[in-house]
Amino acid sequence: MSEPMDGVQLFARIARELASQSDYSHTVQRIAELSTQLAGCDVAAIWEITDGSKLVLKAATDSFFGEALHSILTGVEEGIAREALTSRRTVVMHDLDTEQRWPAYVAEMKRHALPIRSAVVYSLDLGSTDLGALALYSGKANFFSEELIDIGGVLADHASIALDSARSTAKIGNLELALESNRRIGMAIGVLMALHHLTEQQAFDLLRTASQRNHLKLRQVADQVMYSGEAPSWPPARRRPTD
Repeated sequence: MSEPMDGVQLFARIARELASQSDYSHTVQRIAELSTQLAGCDVAAIWEITDGSKLVLKAATDSFFGEALHSILTGVEEGIAREALTSRRTVVMHDLDTEQRWPAYVAEMKRHALPIRSAVVYSLDLGSTDLGALALYSGKANFFSEELIDIGGVLADHASIALDSARSTAKIGNLELALESNRRIGMAIGVLMALHHLTEQQAFDLLRTASQRNHLKLRQVADQVMYSGEAPSWPPARRRPTD
């Protein structure tokens, strides 16, 4: 178990480290790691909920625990993490042995003998944007005092801002890739039209067919056309065996 760090030091460190992460996945994992250092708890995890109401584990400081808990939460439709995600508020479980709100969840936790007695889960959101939930787990009952819960809430605010920024950066990167891909496809269509006297639709259909037959992305076929100046080709269809 990690020892709690000085709050002022860690929050300054959080601001620096989260701002320096290279992408969304690194940001999520670093939030979990810093959470255990701040709270001194045993495990931290970040959860998201899909449109189909399935819980997805995005990061955990203990992979074995994370996989076991993810297995439990795919089999029951209740529990502290789901409660925080659906209600968009902070939810505390002081002692698993006396918890009565989620009987199926408690039963599965005990059946799997996970070393967890208490937990606090923070909803991560900015305005109307849901960013998941930060869950802190301890093997001790009543581990999370009111003061520790409040400190974790400040961390959750930092985490929400960092995740929103990381998602926005990823969206911009994906948009730039899509624009570059479309530009290359357009250039390949132009090459085919100029060199092979095709209409725009004929050139695009040729690229699309080559993409499907060769099991390549459309931009990959476009790159081949741009560099070679030749029309794309594909293997002949296999003949069906005769009786």
